[in-house]
Amino acid sequence: MRTKIFAMLALLGILLTACGPAAVATPQVVTQQVIQTQIVEVTPTPGPNPEAVIPNVEPNATITFWTYYLSPTFDDYIKSTIARFNQAYPGVTVKWEDHQATFQQDLNNAFAAGNAPDVINLSVGEGWVSDYATQGLLLPLDDKVPQSVKDMYFPGLWKEQLVKGVNYQFPWYQSIPVELINTQIYTGTPQTDASGNVTYTGGAGLKVEDFPKTIDGLPALCQTIKDKTGTLCDIRLSVNDLLSQMVYEGNVKVISDDGKQFTFNSPDAVKWLQMYVDMVKAGTVDKTALLTDQDRVALDLFESGKAAFFQTAPNLIRDVRANNPGLYGYLAVAPLPLGKSGVIAKGSMGISVNAKTKYPNASIALAQFFTNPKSMLEFAKIVSIYPSTPASYDDPFFSAKPVAIEDSAKPLAKGIVATYADIVPTIPHKTDVNTIVLNAIQQALFNGVDPQTALNDAVTKANALLP
Repeated sequence: MRTKIFAMLALLGILLTACGPAAVATPQVVTQQVIQTQIVEVTPTPGPNPEAVIPNVEPNATITFWTYYLSPTFDDYIKSTIARFNQAYPGVTVKWEDHQATFQQDLNNAFAAGNAPDVINLSVGEGWVSDYATQGLLLPLDDKVPQSVKDMYFPGLWKEQLVKGVNYQFPWYQSIPVELINTQIYTGTPQTDASGNVTYTGGAGLKVEDFPKTIDGLPALCQTIKDKTGTLCDIRLSVNDLLSQMVYEGNVKVISDDGKQFTFNSPDAVKWLQMYVDMVKAGTVDKTALLTDQDRVALDLFESGKAAFFQTAPNLIRDVRANNPGLYGYLAVAPLPLGKSGVIAKGSMGISVNAKTKYPNASIALAQFFTNPKSMLEFAKIVSIYPSTPASYDDPFFSAKPVAIEDSAKPLAKGIVATYADIVPTIPHKTDVNTIVLNAIQQALFNGVDPQTALNDAVTKANALLP
């Protein structure tokens, strides 16, 4: 612009000189007009926040959010994600609480009192989502969430906890189940002789790479470990969702196709239970860990160096490192043994919405925001969890070569998580039926009741609950 102005002034001077009388020698005064230009920076009107994907969020909503065992370790992450949520959905106030060992008791009491949180972090693996949804306590999501949002998640995870064909949770962080091995017990302490030959002493003399590929190899393994080290196996039954464990591990058909009769007393079910009964009789498993409803009991047993292996997720390796740094250097990881169903599991954690929330859209928005690709990628970068959104795995973070042992499953995670599926049918009166099954299993494990008899009695009692 400035060049053009100077050119125009020069041209004007030339024209004025050319048009004047040639004989006039009177000096001419040329007045130059200085033209100033101003550059005005215009801030464009911001477009919609790309993370704001839930419509009609109620203005000035105040919602409560309960998480499970995330504080204080992940306080910064939770708070920063809420702050980012507030940018996407201005005006919504989020009150966050973290509950731990008493989470379910606190939640049950809150539902009973009519003041349960709006948004709830629930364990899918433990069957909490289907349990509360069956009671009508959770908000159905399929008809309230846009299809474009549903498509953000692995299909098997969006449908991983259906109740009568309806979804009640946003799939959140997933775990990759592995067997975490204490090589001091499982293998032994390496000793190198003068010739460079390595032998192992003080352990069971087992190789990590030979860990059983299927669960029917566990009884012999536990017997070997007990015989050679005196150590018991740290195995835990899913006491809050035993029928699901029967399905995944024993390929048990737990209810008839028409839903009118329970069938978990079949030969497959008896065989599944008999395996655990035999291990109890052989004294190869820790009885306290076997039927505890507290995750920490079995984990603490392993962390204290009293177990050769423990089924867990890589993210809990950080717990071992924090609580027993001396054990961390002796850890190894083996793939989880497959059950007879050939499916590893359903997902791990989800976020659900209270059916009676005053602000359903704001609550759905928060649940979805914490489970969106960016939020889960950021979470995965600070702890070994695995997103339920395929887009998160496009980040180079997941293709990097693992360094720490807790990162060992990272390059394989997407393929594993993509196969997760809920193959367990809807169970009517699930909580009551699980209590019946738990009592039957306790009788078989600890009181000498024949597994077939125990399961026959349980089926009779469970069928009495059906119409």
